[in-house]
Amino acid sequence: FGMGAAILKIDLENTQTGAGGTNVSGSVADDYVIPDFAFSNQIGESWVIGAGVQVGAGLGADFRDDPVRVGALPGTELPFNSELLSFNANVSVAKQITPSISIGAAATVGFGLLQIGTVGQSGPDIPTGPFGGTTASVHDIGARFSLGITQQVSETIVVSAVYKSKLKYEFEDVTYTTVAPEGFQTLTVEQPAEYVLGAAMNLSPSWLIEIDIQRNLWGNASTYKDIYEDQTIFMLGTQYKLGDWSFRLGYSYQSDQFRDEPNDSLNSLHGLGSIPLPFIGNDLIKIVQTASAPIVGADSVSLGIGYDITSSARIDAFGAYSFEESLTRNTPNVDAALGLPVSSSYRADVVIWAVGMGVNFKF
Repeated sequence: FGMGAAILKIDLENTQTGAGGTNVSGSVADDYVIPDFAFSNQIGESWVIGAGVQVGAGLGADFRDDPVRVGALPGTELPFNSELLSFNANVSVAKQITPSISIGAAATVGFGLLQIGTVGQSGPDIPTGPFGGTTASVHDIGARFSLGITQQVSETIVVSAVYKSKLKYEFEDVTYTTVAPEGFQTLTVEQPAEYVLGAAMNLSPSWLIEIDIQRNLWGNASTYKDIYEDQTIFMLGTQYKLGDWSFRLGYSYQSDQFRDEPNDSLNSLHGLGSIPLPFIGNDLIKIVQTASAPIVGADSVSLGIGYDITSSARIDAFGAYSFEESLTRNTPNVDAALGLPVSSSYRADVVIWAVGMGVNFKF
């Protein structure tokens, strides 16, 4: 049985450059707590059951107090606010089918929360221009399944493969538009299918090393596919045990998941506030890419330490850092006849770090 929590900190700035000069906006959605707990129990000689709760996905950006400006022009403030959280409850079963091969399956029920759009005036000195408030927090539930297999190929090497299906949410009336047909709109969001291939090797009785390659299929997931493309993540980790202590080091590299040319809309949405979708090509979606979907750095490192309090209890702690990443999108097609700049650029700069602790018990 194990339980733990991590604190995640996000530093996101959006820089707008255009006919209005340069404007820098800072997101105040800068900290999250990520809890998890799980247990497993062996049934007989070859069966194991398990269950747990985790944060399966999340992102957020909040520019209510410091709106993004279209082309950095006063009077075109977009107080973007976006937040997606997915909590997963999992039950699983695994069976050892031969001395060296085990298979497993899990069922997941997800609880999702979403808001996306603008939030109207947030202070006496923050005008919203023609855009106003368009969103509120709504929720839905969804389901997915996972399949996995491990094989002990030698006394020191284990290989594995895992597949997770998509998890679909229907967020009803999540955002409002004055574009005909005026009213609330529903947005379908699918957490992407993914698969992972891995290998672990004991270099000595005290030294373990593991390599994993993960593929996230964003390009086939509703809403995400309009701004993301499929992504590959490479992960390398090692652990060294010294008496009751365990020392850990990790590194990951992930490819850029943002499409260079996003689609001209977000799934079935036909407007955001007073702005129609599509809107002059895909310029608005490029702004959304940099203001509503924070990026994670390509390179991340982590350090961890564990201590065996007793033969049945262990405490662990970690820290992780994702190096600064930038995303720039140019919108050269915005129409000056609408009072907007002919050419603008938007740049998101993001730094993310996390710290966490957990306890584990064996009975």
